[in-house]
Amino acid sequence: MRYLGSLVTAVLVLIVTIGVGLYVDRKHEAMHTRNASVTVGLERMVRLNQAMDSVLRAAVHEQNGLRASGYDTLQQELEVTMRGVVKDSLDLPLASEIAALAGDHLTLRQVESRALAHIQREQWKEARAVLFDERFELSRKIYEINSETTVGALTGELAAITAGLDEMKQGVLAALVCVMLLLIGIGAAFTRRIQLEQRQQARLQAEITRANDELEAKVKQRTVELEIANDKLQMLSTTDALTGLSNRRHFDAQWHTEWQRALRAGNPIAMIMLDVDHFKAFNDSLGHPAGDGCLQRVGGILGAVRSRPGDLAARYGGEEFVVILPTCDGPLARAKAEGLREAIFGAAIAHPQSPTAPVVTVSAGVASCIPRMGQDPADLLGLADQALYQAKLQGRNRVMLAA
Repeated sequence: MRYLGSLVTAVLVLIVTIGVGLYVDRKHEAMHTRNASVTVGLERMVRLNQAMDSVLRAAVHEQNGLRASGYDTLQQELEVTMRGVVKDSLDLPLASEIAALAGDHLTLRQVESRALAHIQREQWKEARAVLFDERFELSRKIYEINSETTVGALTGELAAITAGLDEMKQGVLAALVCVMLLLIGIGAAFTRRIQLEQRQQARLQAEITRANDELEAKVKQRTVELEIANDKLQMLSTTDALTGLSNRRHFDAQWHTEWQRALRAGNPIAMIMLDVDHFKAFNDSLGHPAGDGCLQRVGGILGAVRSRPGDLAARYGGEEFVVILPTCDGPLARAKAEGLREAIFGAAIAHPQSPTAPVVTVSAGVASCIPRMGQDPADLLGLADQALYQAKLQGRNRVMLAA
């Protein structure tokens, strides 16, 4: 009976120990997952807030309302992230700080909403005054500092809880050792029971290993999904939403790159600037939706110009487009521009209010040079723009090559 009592005691202690161990593991995993989710969410809120601010500032700096077109998408992502962070942190010690961050977020959005309203009305001076107000700048900096402080506090809290759980695990391990010693002391009569427990532990370890493998596979899958999402975001940041061509930001970067490449290689580089003739009359007579459709069709034709590495068609602004043609001299660039003009004319997009032709036409200016050290790339853009102006003066629907 004494041995039976010892066996029962050992089994009870073993069961309790295993239960505590499983509880500690689940508690540790759940705690780590949630704190990691809150930490990642807070960091994403800061990045999205910075991105939204950058979008508005870029729009004001360039006085281009299209640059603010991605603001609403970023705001929706930020609101979803913020709701997730607030939900995950409801019973955390730092819940009040996180809720305060959410309140700071709403305050920042109210100010940015006023700036966005000015941008949409092209009130650039008022928009600049709102965005560059010292109080707004201070509020934004405080918001970022508070976010970083909260992330640091969460990290410290996670470390403290992890240390406590590790101590509990060590206690569980010590209890297991005691139980095993007690079972060994009882004798050979309980050998089968010990073997059964070992098999159970092996099965548990296999389940843990399988669970870890599944978790690793999920992490890899999420990583791939995140990379795909980042690629899409990168594409959106460099693409004009209406025409699908490169936007002004991507054009500026590509123009600088191709200019430097031509400078190093001593190759010519050409620039085409195109403008849809009488586009205001098109919008006034047929409506802005039809105008958007017209720009999309013109953009589709220009997009087909890419035949060599480095060729790039972009929407420069409004109804104006630009085409970069590396390793291309003036006559060849003019021939390409003429081909584009003819293709757009041949598309037969009706333009009943045009005094030039009954269909949509474009005027184009072409400029080419071999870059020299110290030469400003903007000079070639200026020459193409002057040639475009001359094409308009001489009746439109034509291509002019800068002298």
